[in-house]
Amino acid sequence: MLLDELLNGFPRERFLQEHYQRRPFTGASAAERLQRLGTWETIDFLVEETACDVLLARQGVPYPGGRPTTAKAARELFAQGYTLALRQPDLHHPELAQLARAFSSELHGRINLHIYCTPAGHHGFGWHCDPEEVFILQTAGRKEYLLRENTLHPVPLPESVPSGSLAAQEKTPVETHSLGAGGIIYIPGGYWHMAQAPEEALSISMGLMPPTLLDLLDGVRATLASSPVWRRRMPSLGRASTLDDPRKLELLRTLLSELSGELQRQLAEPGYPLRFLAQTARFYLRSTGIRGSGR
Repeated sequence: MLLDELLNGFPRERFLQEHYQRRPFTGASAAERLQRLGTWETIDFLVEETACDVLLARQGVPYPGGRPTTAKAARELFAQGYTLALRQPDLHHPELAQLARAFSSELHGRINLHIYCTPAGHHGFGWHCDPEEVFILQTAGRKEYLLRENTLHPVPLPESVPSGSLAAQEKTPVETHSLGAGGIIYIPGGYWHMAQAPEEALSISMGLMPPTLLDLLDGVRATLASSPVWRRRMPSLGRASTLDDPRKLELLRTLLSELSGELQRQLAEPGYPLRFLAQTARFYLRSTGIRGSGR
């Protein structure tokens, strides 16, 4: 398994029990084949020959210009201190797509892949947190990762990620993790973090978004939406309504009671867990839609 390669002898069961979705992990990976994907050759190809999204920032400030369209332009910005973040490169590169597909199937979740290039003595992005479970493989150079537990807004959803400025209000201790080439760090979803590069550094970041309990509810909603009973409209509840406020509240309580009963029936339906597993096992669909010439 890819996860076993990354853990490099650290027991997978122990990682899943003690670290995954709980606390950070660092180690030396055995995934040398992946290190070959996080190189300037790959970056030059993605910048110059594909439409891969490129985000640039220096010391937490986004680059005000447009996306570089040549490898030379990208390297010039890098020399000026800008971190390059190549977002979703797996859409344009078959081997990166294979990596994302494998990781998605092993840990069961949506994948958000990035390649980071950070100049020596700089950081691209300040304190922030991600909703995903983040696995970072250092492919070249060295980085210092600063981490602290998020107690102010833990386990954020993708649509409600808190601002990095909130990290300054945390009381949890700051941990420092040093990563050299071939090293891996796992950052639990929601953990505050930032990285500094004492020397030029390249890395592949794999963010994995597992299903949430809300996804279980969304699956039931899709079933209810197929029924005209649950698509029916409520009567007028505005000022023109013939119902007074107590009767409006009584009506809503009745409907909520009916919905509660239906949700319980749907969630207890014996075949639903299997359908949910099958639906969420198809998280990674990009493998059939890679764009660009690839190599």
